[in-house]
Amino acid sequence: MTGLDVHELLNEAAAHYRDRPHAVAMLRECLERLEEPLRVGFAGTPGTGKSTLVSALSEWPTRALREIDLFDTPAPAEHVDATVRLVRHLEPDELAGTRQVGGSAFARQTAVNTVLVLGRADEVGAGRIDALLTAKQLARRAWREDPDCAGFQGVIAVAGQLGYAGRALRDDEFEVLRALASVSRPDLERHLLSVDSFVDDPFPIRVSPESRKHLVSRFGLYGVRLAITLIRTGCESRLKLSAELVHRSGLGDLRDTLAGCFVARAEALKARTAVLRLEGLLAAEPLQHGDRLAARVERFAAAAHDFRELRLIAGIRGGRTALSGEIAEEAARLLGAQGLAPTERLGLEPDADPAEIHAGAENALVRWRHEAERADAAHAERAAARVIVRSVEGLLSLFVA
Repeated sequence: MTGLDVHELLNEAAAHYRDRPHAVAMLRECLERLEEPLRVGFAGTPGTGKSTLVSALSEWPTRALREIDLFDTPAPAEHVDATVRLVRHLEPDELAGTRQVGGSAFARQTAVNTVLVLGRADEVGAGRIDALLTAKQLARRAWREDPDCAGFQGVIAVAGQLGYAGRALRDDEFEVLRALASVSRPDLERHLLSVDSFVDDPFPIRVSPESRKHLVSRFGLYGVRLAITLIRTGCESRLKLSAELVHRSGLGDLRDTLAGCFVARAEALKARTAVLRLEGLLAAEPLQHGDRLAARVERFAAAAHDFRELRLIAGIRGGRTALSGEIAEEAARLLGAQGLAPTERLGLEPDADPAEIHAGAENALVRWRHEAERADAAHAERAAARVIVRSVEGLLSLFVA
């Protein structure tokens, strides 16, 4: 599916609906949306940290995040192109509410636009100092083993409050945290057991209750404990502490997932949204000769290789394919998991010349055609190899005059 194809389809639909101004207006809006940034909606019940996470990402001046618009308010599906769905726990009852049911065949076949986030990862394990590591391990295991997580492009553990506070860490906050870290562990530990014990007097160092209340509101008690531990173990500057807090929060993992799964596939995801809206229009207001348009939508689903790539990348990364080790990494790379440029897919240097790119693609094609035709391989393995073959053929097609 290409942007050009969708432009043609929407213009054709507008011609068919020319006697219905409201339908034409909607189709024109779809056309305009194709030229706008990708829209990513954040969905989650109260208490999942949705607004804090959006705030943490919205102030991050990275190129990938500048290319998307983030929404933290509930919005109809047709108004966003991809979704970050937050949960507080990876429990069956909560995960059941994240399932997408119904929809057209096209919607189901191209449902590769959602990431699941365990949004308050610092609460895992009663907020122990290793809570974030434990939460990340739980998220990876859920993605690999829990059927309720199989439909997501990733399952990521994030401590949104910690990431937001780390990114916006101020000099005065760092100085207070450094002062706290100078207190001996035995003298300070009992004051870090609860919020009340942290903000109440007496306190073992001259830090006002207001300053302590500010810290706990910005970082959470877990974040305060972690920051103090990090300062004691080598984060001796504000910049070092800020970077380490953001790294541990999982915010970078989410940013990279948004970039790889959504931003890199923005054209395809925006086209998907437009086609879904067209499908809805055809169902709500049938045309006398609408079969042709409906047939073109079906052909889009059959030809949408971007979505097959994304599904297979998720299957490989989630451990739900027979591919493993180096061959799995090569497969994911060829599918575009590390970037869509030919050099990125082939694992070559950015300045590789066309002859080297062509040779690399031909070698990959031979290898993966062999995998696709192996008589001793399971059907699922051969099907996965055929998707990779199609991706490599796409690289070679760039050299056709």
